[in-house]
Amino acid sequence: MLIYQCGQLVIHRLLLNEIKTNCFIVQKGAEALLIDPTDQADLIVAYLREHGLTLKFMFATHGHFDHVAGAAGVIDAGLADTLYVHETEFGEIKNAPSYSLMVFKRKMKVPNIAAYSVELLALLRDWGLGIEHAGGHTKGSCFVHDLAGNFIITGDLTIHHKLNITLFNSRENTAELYQFVEKMKAHYAPETVILPGHGDRTSIAAELGKNKKWAYVQQKEGHAA
Repeated sequence: MLIYQCGQLVIHRLLLNEIKTNCFIVQKGAEALLIDPTDQADLIVAYLREHGLTLKFMFATHGHFDHVAGAAGVIDAGLADTLYVHETEFGEIKNAPSYSLMVFKRKMKVPNIAAYSVELLALLRDWGLGIEHAGGHTKGSCFVHDLAGNFIITGDLTIHHKLNITLFNSRENTAELYQFVEKMKAHYAPETVILPGHGDRTSIAAELGKNKKWAYVQQKEGHAA
């Protein structure tokens, strides 16, 4: 379904797995980028074909199983040949099948992966987008941002404040999460749209005001600074 439009860019959201991880399709004309192919590749492929979209690149904000489980199926369908992730996320992709089996109770095929490429970064720039490494949630967590500052696709660096979230995860780096939140405060307007890893469209202002995890890392790391 259509969730947001900014100039020539149209952003669609698909909810395809049991824990409602956001899968985003960014459309420009008849071309598309697939961000976080969460699950059910057949439905992703059908959606792209139904809307007459040619997939240019498929990539993930990070390598957790619920963000990448559909990638291999998209590749098998011939719509892409690679899932691009940050170079430090290869280990997460390797571990994804174990977590998929544990949580979803089903096997997950590991897709062909590569680090974000020069060609991908060039296309993003051409579309007025960028991708930036933040770490924090995982070593290689990244966010996609509109260069004009209109919107950000954050992966699990943001989970909508209305959803239940864990305030502490021993695998996360709270110092890096703190730097991410500080960057959101310093470089983006309060009305900047956030398209989070889980939950509905939100904004910088809403998450700064109500996101308990953001408040937690600011309090913990702000006092340490």
